[in-house]
Order: sequence, then C-alpha cells, then structure tokens
Amino acid sequence: MEQWATKEEIIAARERMEASHPGWERPAAFAVGVVRDGETSFGLTNAGGNYFPAIVLARAVGHASGTATYPLSRGQLETAVAELSPAEACTEFRHPNLVHWRELLDEVADRGGQFVAVFVGDLDDPPVDEHDRALRAAVSN
Repeated sequence: MEQWATKEEIIAARERMEASHPGWERPAAFAVGVVRDGETSFGLTNAGGNYFPAIVLARAVGHASGTATYPLSRGQLETAVAELSPAEACTEFRHPNLVHWRELLDEVADRGGQFVAVFVGDLDDPPVDEHDRALRAAVSN
C-alpha cells in the first residue's frame, strides 16, 4: 500500500488528486456531518485550509466546486478513509479528519444516522440548505 511519509509526499499526493479532478476549486469550508432526528451535527469542521481531506471527500461524492451538500453512504466514507490513510505515515502532521471520519463510522454503526458531506464555496454565499446552515453555524462558533 502506498504511504506518504513526508510532508512533501503528502503535498505531492494532494496536488495530483486536485489536478486530476476536473473543475476542482478548494472550498472555504467543508465537513462530514451526521443527520439524526432531523438535526445535522458536526464534530469537526474545516475552514480556510486542510485541503487534502477536502479533495479526498470531494472525489468520494463527485463534488468539484461551489456550495453543495451530498448524502454520503457508509461505503463512500470508507473509501475516503482508505484514500486518506496513507497520510498517517507522516508524523509531521496530525490527521484530525481521518481520526474523526473513523469515529463517525463507528458512531453511526452504533447509534444510527445518515452521513452528509458539506462543501461551502464561499462563506459570503447564501446557504443552500439546512446542512449548509448547520456547518456555517458550527464554523462560526
């Protein structure tokens, strides 16, 4: 299995993924949330950076640019985890999205719920739905 043991290898892998994803534009914010009992919650949000997990998640759901939300299947999230896992070989970085996504897989298996992937192209754009509003509220707190 491929491993990215250095910061440079991680950057190169991210750049390869970004270059091979047609129309890709880095989001202002993104996250994986869980919808349960009509509420969308986010335990970890990303704003203004951390673009490697963003492109991995975007590839899993087919997102390229702008603001959008996507129902995210367990299989899609597992694929994103598998694609990002080689980055763990690099100890220069923490890997909060990878840790969080694994925790979400366990949590939803135990407690139920539906995954949702949310991308915000520009924080000044109006929200597209309740998942987007929930992410923006979490980012602003």
